[in-house]
Amino acid sequence: MRSPRLSPDARRQAPGAIRRMFEAVAPRYDRMNRILSVGLDQGWRRAALRELDCAPGSRILDLCCGTGDLALLLPPGLHPVGCDLTPAMLEIADAKAARRGMAFPGVAGDALRLPFANDVFDAAVVGFGIRNLPDLERGLAEIHRVLSPGAKLVILEFSRPESRVVRIGHGAWLRLAVPGIARLAAAGGEAYGYLRDSILGFPDAGALARTLGAAGFRGVAYRHLALGTVAIHSGRRGRRSAPRGRAPEAGDRDPATRAREGTGAARFSESRSAASSTA
Repeated sequence: MRSPRLSPDARRQAPGAIRRMFEAVAPRYDRMNRILSVGLDQGWRRAALRELDCAPGSRILDLCCGTGDLALLLPPGLHPVGCDLTPAMLEIADAKAARRGMAFPGVAGDALRLPFANDVFDAAVVGFGIRNLPDLERGLAEIHRVLSPGAKLVILEFSRPESRVVRIGHGAWLRLAVPGIARLAAAGGEAYGYLRDSILGFPDAGALARTLGAAGFRGVAYRHLALGTVAIHSGRRGRRSAPRGRAPEAGDRDPATRAREGTGAARFSESRSAASSTA
Protein backbone atom coordinates (compact mmCIF):
# COMPACT_ATOMS: atom_id res chain seq x y z
CA MET A 1 0.00 0.00 0.00
CA ARG A 2 1.36 3.38 -0.97
CA SER A 3 1.62 5.94 1.80
CA PRO A 4 0.05 9.39 1.50
CA ARG A 5 2.75 11.68 0.08
CA LEU A 6 3.33 15.36 -0.39
CA SER A 7 3.07 16.85 -3.84
CA PRO A 8 6.30 16.88 -5.90
CA ASP A 9 6.69 20.62 -5.35
CA ALA A 10 6.30 20.29 -1.59
CA ARG A 11 8.67 17.31 -1.41
CA ARG A 12 11.44 19.34 -3.04
CA GLN A 13 11.60 21.43 0.13
CA ALA A 14 14.58 20.15 2.14
CA PRO A 15 14.14 19.83 5.93
CA GLY A 16 16.58 22.70 6.45
CA ALA A 17 14.56 24.95 4.16
CA ILE A 18 11.32 24.02 5.95
CA ARG A 19 12.89 24.77 9.30
CA ARG A 20 14.08 28.17 8.10
CA MET A 21 10.61 28.99 6.78
CA PHE A 22 8.97 28.21 10.08
CA GLU A 23 11.62 30.10 12.01
CA ALA A 24 10.83 33.14 9.84
CA VAL A 25 7.06 32.97 10.42
CA ALA A 26 7.15 31.91 14.08
CA PRO A 27 6.40 35.41 15.51
CA ARG A 28 3.27 35.71 13.33
CA TYR A 29 2.31 32.05 13.25
CA ASP A 30 -0.57 32.11 15.76
CA ARG A 31 -2.07 35.26 14.25
CA MET A 32 -1.99 33.81 10.74
CA ASN A 33 -3.62 30.58 11.95
CA ARG A 34 -6.54 32.60 13.29
CA ILE A 35 -6.83 34.67 10.11
CA LEU A 36 -6.61 31.80 7.64
CA SER A 37 -9.04 29.59 9.59
CA VAL A 38 -11.45 32.50 10.17
CA GLY A 39 -10.99 31.94 13.89
CA LEU A 40 -12.05 28.28 13.79
CA ASP A 41 -8.73 26.56 14.42
CA GLN A 42 -8.89 26.58 18.23
CA GLY A 43 -12.32 24.97 18.08
CA TRP A 44 -10.90 22.23 15.87
CA ARG A 45 -8.14 21.65 18.40
CA ARG A 46 -10.65 21.36 21.24
CA ALA A 47 -12.68 18.88 19.22
CA ALA A 48 -9.57 16.75 18.65
CA LEU A 49 -8.65 16.77 22.33
CA ARG A 50 -12.14 15.56 23.23
CA GLU A 51 -11.17 12.29 21.50
CA LEU A 52 -8.60 11.63 24.23
CA ASP A 53 -9.75 9.62 27.24
CA CYS A 54 -6.71 9.91 29.46
CA ALA A 55 -6.64 9.53 33.22
CA PRO A 56 -5.16 12.32 35.36
CA GLY A 57 -1.39 12.12 35.41
CA SER A 58 -1.15 10.77 31.87
CA ARG A 59 1.87 11.71 29.78
CA ILE A 60 0.88 13.16 26.40
CA LEU A 61 3.23 13.55 23.44
CA ASP A 62 2.36 16.62 21.36
CA LEU A 63 4.27 15.89 18.15
CA CYS A 64 4.90 18.69 15.65
CA CYS A 65 3.70 20.89 18.49
CA GLY A 66 4.59 24.27 16.98
CA THR A 67 3.74 27.08 19.39
CA GLY A 68 1.91 24.76 21.76
CA ASP A 69 -1.68 25.73 20.92
CA LEU A 70 -2.90 22.12 21.11
CA ALA A 71 -1.15 21.04 24.32
CA LEU A 72 -2.06 24.27 26.12
CA LEU A 73 -5.74 23.41 25.67
CA LEU A 74 -5.38 20.12 27.55
CA PRO A 75 -7.30 19.92 30.83
CA PRO A 76 -5.37 20.25 34.08
CA GLY A 77 -3.80 17.10 35.46
CA LEU A 78 -2.30 15.86 32.19
CA HIS A 79 1.41 16.17 31.45
CA PRO A 80 2.20 17.17 27.85
CA VAL A 81 5.66 17.02 26.32
CA GLY A 82 6.16 18.85 23.01
CA CYS A 83 8.40 17.84 20.14
CA ASP A 84 8.96 19.98 17.06
CA LEU A 85 11.54 20.66 14.36
CA THR A 86 11.81 24.38 15.00
CA PRO A 87 13.32 25.74 18.24
CA ALA A 88 11.82 29.19 17.55
CA MET A 89 8.34 27.68 17.75
CA LEU A 90 9.24 25.89 20.99
CA GLU A 91 10.47 29.12 22.54
CA ILE A 92 7.08 30.73 21.84
CA ALA A 93 5.29 27.69 23.29
CA ASP A 94 7.45 27.90 26.41
CA ALA A 95 6.66 31.62 26.85
CA LYS A 96 2.92 31.04 26.37
CA ALA A 97 2.95 28.24 28.95
CA ALA A 98 4.87 30.40 31.43
CA ARG A 99 2.32 33.22 31.11
CA ARG A 100 -0.39 30.71 32.04
CA GLY A 101 1.58 29.25 34.91
CA MET A 102 1.89 25.91 33.11
CA ALA A 103 4.78 23.56 32.48
CA PHE A 104 5.24 22.52 28.86
CA PRO A 105 8.67 20.98 28.26
CA GLY A 106 9.62 21.14 24.60
CA VAL A 107 12.16 19.01 22.76
CA ALA A 108 13.65 20.01 19.40
CA GLY A 109 13.56 16.66 17.64
CA ASP A 110 13.04 14.62 14.50
CA ALA A 111 9.64 12.96 14.15
CA LEU A 112 11.32 10.12 12.24
CA ARG A 113 13.74 9.41 15.09
CA LEU A 114 12.08 10.47 18.30
CA PRO A 115 14.40 11.12 21.27
CA PHE A 116 12.30 9.05 23.68
CA ALA A 117 12.47 5.50 24.97
CA ASN A 118 9.89 2.83 24.11
CA ASP A 119 6.42 2.74 25.70
CA VAL A 120 6.68 6.02 27.66
CA PHE A 121 3.58 7.98 26.60
CA ASP A 122 -0.04 7.35 27.53
CA ALA A 123 -1.33 9.20 24.44
CA ALA A 124 -0.10 11.25 21.50
CA VAL A 125 -1.60 14.12 19.54
CA VAL A 126 -0.48 15.63 16.22
CA GLY A 127 -2.06 18.89 15.13
CA PHE A 128 -1.64 19.91 11.48
CA GLY A 129 1.79 18.31 11.19
CA ILE A 130 1.40 14.70 10.05
CA ARG A 131 1.24 15.67 6.36
CA ASN A 132 4.70 17.23 6.61
CA LEU A 133 6.52 13.99 7.44
CA PRO A 134 8.68 12.95 4.46
CA ASP A 135 8.21 9.27 5.40
CA LEU A 136 4.77 8.80 6.90
CA GLU A 137 5.15 5.09 7.67
CA ARG A 138 8.38 5.66 9.55
CA GLY A 139 6.89 8.56 11.49
CA LEU A 140 3.87 6.48 12.51
CA ALA A 141 6.17 3.62 13.51
CA GLU A 142 8.03 6.01 15.79
CA ILE A 143 4.79 7.23 17.38
CA HIS A 144 3.74 3.59 17.83
CA ARG A 145 7.08 2.80 19.47
CA VAL A 146 6.95 5.54 22.11
CA LEU A 147 3.29 4.90 23.04
CA SER A 148 2.44 2.37 25.71
CA PRO A 149 0.29 -0.60 24.57
CA GLY A 150 -3.31 0.48 24.13
CA ALA A 151 -2.45 4.19 24.20
CA LYS A 152 -4.40 6.46 21.89
CA LEU A 153 -3.16 8.56 18.98
CA VAL A 154 -5.27 11.53 17.81
CA ILE A 155 -4.41 13.36 14.59
CA LEU A 156 -5.94 16.68 13.55
CA GLU A 157 -5.15 17.42 9.94
CA PHE A 158 -6.37 19.19 6.83
CA SER A 159 -8.24 16.84 4.53
CA ARG A 160 -9.63 16.52 1.03
CA PRO A 161 -13.38 17.33 1.03
CA GLU A 162 -15.64 14.60 -0.27
CA SER A 163 -17.99 17.08 -1.96
CA ARG A 164 -16.74 18.10 -5.41
CA VAL A 165 -18.20 21.61 -5.00
CA VAL A 166 -16.45 22.12 -1.66
CA ARG A 167 -13.24 20.64 -3.08
CA ILE A 168 -13.22 23.17 -5.93
CA GLY A 169 -13.91 26.10 -3.60
CA HIS A 170 -11.35 24.96 -1.05
CA GLY A 171 -8.73 24.51 -3.75
CA ALA A 172 -9.37 28.02 -5.06
CA TRP A 173 -9.03 29.44 -1.54
CA LEU A 174 -5.72 27.66 -1.02
CA ARG A 175 -4.27 28.57 -4.43
CA LEU A 176 -5.42 32.17 -4.67
CA ALA A 177 -6.18 33.54 -1.22
CA VAL A 178 -3.78 31.92 1.25
CA PRO A 179 -0.42 33.06 -0.25
CA GLY A 180 -1.84 36.50 -0.99
CA ILE A 181 -3.10 37.03 2.55
CA ALA A 182 0.24 35.88 3.90
CA ARG A 183 2.11 38.37 1.72
CA LEU A 184 -0.19 41.22 2.75
CA ALA A 185 0.35 40.34 6.41
CA ALA A 186 4.13 40.13 5.88
CA ALA A 187 3.91 36.58 7.21
CA GLY A 188 6.09 34.82 4.66
CA GLY A 189 4.48 34.00 1.33
CA GLU A 190 6.94 31.15 0.73
CA ALA A 191 5.90 29.34 3.91
CA TYR A 192 2.22 29.67 3.11
CA GLY A 193 2.84 28.56 -0.47
CA TYR A 194 4.29 25.43 1.09
CA LEU A 195 1.18 25.16 3.28
CA ARG A 196 -1.01 25.32 0.15
CA ASP A 197 1.03 22.66 -1.67
CA SER A 198 1.19 20.28 1.28
CA ILE A 199 -2.58 20.40 1.79
CA LEU A 200 -3.40 19.98 -1.89
CA GLY A 201 -0.93 17.09 -2.17
CA PHE A 202 -2.20 15.15 0.84
CA PRO A 203 -4.72 12.34 0.19
CA ASP A 204 -8.15 11.96 1.70
CA ALA A 205 -9.07 10.85 5.19
CA GLY A 206 -9.75 7.28 4.13
CA ALA A 207 -6.23 6.85 2.78
CA LEU A 208 -4.71 8.16 6.01
CA ALA A 209 -6.93 5.82 8.03
CA ARG A 210 -5.69 2.82 6.03
CA THR A 211 -2.10 3.90 6.55
CA LEU A 212 -2.69 4.13 10.30
CA GLY A 213 -4.06 0.59 10.29
CA ALA A 214 -1.06 -0.68 8.35
CA ALA A 215 1.22 0.97 10.93
CA GLY A 216 -0.23 -1.16 13.72
CA PHE A 217 -2.95 1.12 15.11
CA ARG A 218 -6.24 -0.54 15.98
CA GLY A 219 -9.80 0.77 16.06
CA VAL A 220 -8.92 3.51 13.59
CA ALA A 221 -11.72 5.99 13.01
CA TYR A 222 -12.09 9.48 11.61
CA ARG A 223 -14.63 12.25 11.26
CA HIS A 224 -14.70 15.41 9.19
CA LEU A 225 -15.03 19.01 10.32
CA ALA A 226 -15.44 22.25 8.38
CA LEU A 227 -17.24 20.75 5.36
CA GLY A 228 -14.60 18.04 5.07
CA THR A 229 -11.59 20.37 4.88
CA VAL A 230 -10.35 19.12 8.27
CA ALA A 231 -10.43 15.62 9.74
CA ILE A 232 -9.80 14.06 13.15
CA HIS A 233 -8.30 10.56 13.09
CA SER A 234 -7.86 8.32 16.11
CA GLY A 235 -6.54 4.86 16.84
CA ARG A 236 -4.86 2.86 19.57
CA ARG A 237 -1.43 1.34 19.63
CA GLY A 238 -1.60 -2.39 19.00
CA ARG A 239 0.16 -4.90 21.21
CA ARG A 240 2.67 -5.93 18.59
CA SER A 241 5.62 -3.81 17.58
CA ALA A 242 5.06 -1.63 14.53
CA PRO A 243 7.48 -2.01 11.60
CA ARG A 244 10.52 0.19 11.13
CA GLY A 245 10.69 1.44 14.72
CA ARG A 246 14.14 1.73 16.28
CA ALA A 247 15.47 0.40 19.53
CA PRO A 248 16.09 3.08 22.16
CA GLU A 249 19.63 4.33 22.47
CA ALA A 250 21.64 4.74 25.64
CA GLY A 251 21.12 8.50 25.54
CA ASP A 252 17.34 8.27 25.36
CA ARG A 253 15.44 9.34 28.45
CA ASP A 254 11.82 9.30 29.37
CA PRO A 255 9.84 12.56 29.14
CA ALA A 256 9.54 12.93 32.90
CA THR A 257 13.32 13.02 33.20
CA ARG A 258 13.56 15.64 30.46
CA ALA A 259 10.88 17.72 32.13
CA ARG A 260 12.86 17.83 35.37
CA GLU A 261 15.77 19.33 33.45
CA GLY A 262 13.81 22.49 32.58
CA THR A 263 10.95 23.63 30.38
CA GLY A 264 12.65 26.08 28.03
CA ALA A 265 13.20 24.89 24.48
CA ALA A 266 16.70 26.32 24.52
CA ARG A 267 17.64 23.85 27.24
CA PHE A 268 17.14 20.89 24.94
CA SER A 269 19.52 19.68 22.25
CA GLU A 270 18.77 20.62 18.65
CA SER A 271 21.04 17.94 17.24
CA ARG A 272 18.21 15.59 16.33
CA SER A 273 16.12 18.18 14.45
CA ALA A 274 15.30 17.08 10.93
CA ALA A 275 11.90 16.28 9.57
CA SER A 276 8.69 17.47 11.23
CA SER A 277 6.86 20.71 11.69
CA THR A 278 3.45 22.23 11.93
CA ALA A 279 1.87 24.41 9.30
